[in-house]
Amino acid sequence: MRGFILSLLTAVAMTDLTACMDIRARAGARPDEQLLEQKLMMGKSTMDDVRALLGAPFGTGSSMLPIQAGPRTMWSYYYEEGNLSDDRRIFLFIYFTPDNLYEGYLWFSSLPSAPVSNAASGAAIGTG
Repeated sequence: MRGFILSLLTAVAMTDLTACMDIRARAGARPDEQLLEQKLMMGKSTMDDVRALLGAPFGTGSSMLPIQAGPRTMWSYYYEEGNLSDDRRIFLFIYFTPDNLYEGYLWFSSLPSAPVSNAASGAAIGTG
C-alpha cells in the first residue's frame, strides 16, 4: 500500500509540475514579407535572388492554377512556433515564371504581425 501511495503522489506531483511548465517549440525560419516587397522584383529577380533573401526553401514543387497558362515552379517556406496549448504557423509559397524568374508569392499566417526589424527598414542587406 505504501508503494501505491508513493506512486500516486509522484504522479500528482509530475502532473502539477508539467502544468506549470511552458514548453515552447520553433521550427523553420520566420520569413519577413516586407523584404519580399522591398527586395524582389516580379519578372526580374532570379531563383538565386530569392534564395539569397529567404534561404533554401523548405520544399519545392509545381503549381497549376486556373489563372496560369501552364505549370509553374513553386518553392515553399514554413515557420512554426508555439507551446502545448497554442501553436501558430506561417506558410509562404514563392512562384516562378517558366523562365525561372520571380512571379510572386502567396502567404498564410496565424502569427501576429512581426515587429519591424532593421532589415525591414532598409538598414541591412547590402545597403552599405
